Amino acid sequence: MERIDRYAIAFIVGGSILTASLVTAAAAWHAPSTPAGAAPAATTAAHVAVAPLHETLVIATPDMLGSNEMPAYVPSTLTLPANTTVSITIVNFDDATALPAGSEQFATATGVTGPLQVQALDPTDPNADAPATAVTSMDPQSGVSHTFTIAKLGINVPIAPKSKTTFTIRTGKAGTFQWQCMDPCGTGPSGFGGAMAAKGYMQGTLTVV
Repeated sequence: MERIDRYAIAFIVGGSILTASLVTAAAAWHAPSTPAGAAPAATTAAHVAVAPLHETLVIATPDMLGSNEMPAYVPSTLTLPANTTVSITIVNFDDATALPAGSEQFATATGVTGPLQVQALDPTDPNADAPATAVTSMDPQSGVSHTFTIAKLGINVPIAPKSKTTFTIRTGKAGTFQWQCMDPCGTGPSGFGGAMAAKGYMQGTLTVV
């Protein structure tokens, strides 16, 4: 089972539209246009404001996906430049899933710069801003919905239920790394079947170039 990634997805929830797209702030910046026939203005590094790199992912519920599928990260693939500081926001519409005994460590953030910034999400008005709370760990029984875990990079980010979680990482050298949700929300006795074992749902890839 493999879901085809969508690079942009719009959810209409209670009359509000939330868009999560695989477009960085740097790519969204446009230089001012130069009138026809005019000489280009001299540009120096001191005059150019470089926007911080930012990515947004959405954890969508089966209802939002329009099917009986399991929850899914959209998109499930990321491409980031090497040796760069990147801010990532994960907008989660899903509920909590208790971490099983022996997995409580996944309730604590690792491999990130500074604490997580967590905002409550109102599913009926997902574009509304709520105050952010700085946290480094969550209640493993009721405070975690999913995780964004890249074992080879030592990165683990617990995601609170119905929340916007923003964190910062520093990419290193080029390579391709698998990420995985470590909170078993899938099928089977262990909860690691179904979506948990399928690329495009609760696992995907980070490519550093």
